[in-house]
Amino acid sequence: MPQHPIPLTQPTLDEEEERAVLRVLRSRWVTQGPEIRAFEEQFACAIGTSHAIAVANGTLALEIAYAASGLGPGDEVLLPAITFVACWNAVLRAGAVPVLADVQGLGDLTLSPASVESLITERTRLVITMPHGGFPPDMQAFEELSRRRGVTIIEDACHAPLAELNGRRIGSFGLAGTWSFYGNKNMTTGEGGMITTNDAAFAEKCRLLRSHGLTSGTWQRETGEGPALYDVLQTGTNARMDELRAAIGLVQLEKLPSATAARRRNAEHLRELLAPLGDRGLEIPYVHHRGTSAHHLFCVLLPPDAEREAVMSRLREEGIQTSVHYRPIYEFSAARGIHDEEEMRRRLPVTAKVAPRLLTLPLGPRQTAEDNERIAEALGRALG
Repeated sequence: MPQHPIPLTQPTLDEEEERAVLRVLRSRWVTQGPEIRAFEEQFACAIGTSHAIAVANGTLALEIAYAASGLGPGDEVLLPAITFVACWNAVLRAGAVPVLADVQGLGDLTLSPASVESLITERTRLVITMPHGGFPPDMQAFEELSRRRGVTIIEDACHAPLAELNGRRIGSFGLAGTWSFYGNKNMTTGEGGMITTNDAAFAEKCRLLRSHGLTSGTWQRETGEGPALYDVLQTGTNARMDELRAAIGLVQLEKLPSATAARRRNAEHLRELLAPLGDRGLEIPYVHHRGTSAHHLFCVLLPPDAEREAVMSRLREEGIQTSVHYRPIYEFSAARGIHDEEEMRRRLPVTAKVAPRLLTLPLGPRQTAEDNERIAEALGRALG
């Protein structure tokens, strides 16, 4: 009997989200309104910040946060070489210069504070941290670096809702945290994003930028919370989230603690099942990690002599989806002319060692113990 496929992850969408969407549809108010407000307030509370600004997707969260921070043409932005390309794209769209930095080590794939500090110049404006796989970076070191060198920290936090470090949630460090609620994230609204911050002036800039610089939206004018006629204070764009996604987000946020606990149990089980493959050269990052992880991804480092594409093909034949999080930015065709690949490999030695060995295995809250056993056994066979 054929076995069921094991996807990389599965969203926890069910009847509760359906009811939430129907509630909004029946209200006949589907643009920004009470659902957005409730979602922003509850998300800010969950992350431990004073403000949260809902936007249409995670990429726009980055672009708006960059713009609200004052980033402009010619400024330099330091970011991990191993991260999703949206972070890099948003820098280029601002007319700024992306500068790639190294990761900590084979056991910790988060951004290296030492590498970042070595790359700071008089043009450096922002440092973008990323909790790779849900594991907190060394945010204390980055905050100290920010104070000492005068650079601003923005967290690309979307891997790590509810992750903690020294009693603070990821997304509450630095100037701002940016979030994506894409379908493969720990909580999803399909598309959608958020910006979190404790800086009231920055939050107001973000609100203006997400909605054409308008001083009030349709809901504020409808309810009398805003003036009958709006003003436009600056140029902006349409980065608004709608009420339907916000309603889904409220349900997803309520489910997040239990879903995160399930992810943690599955990650611990997988780690235990895969431990014997250490004899064949398999390495599992974050065996010892700082803080509390959100367990967004389960990444392994294949043996140095393994052919990654062959391993992925073998697992796919057994119904197991895999991926790579992530190929270094400098390997992509779009990066040619911006980053010299050979120079990057020399300058970022840990990234160069990690990159060809990275593999992401399935991890989700609905994964079963039997699924975990299938994954471990199939990977063992794939490694030969």
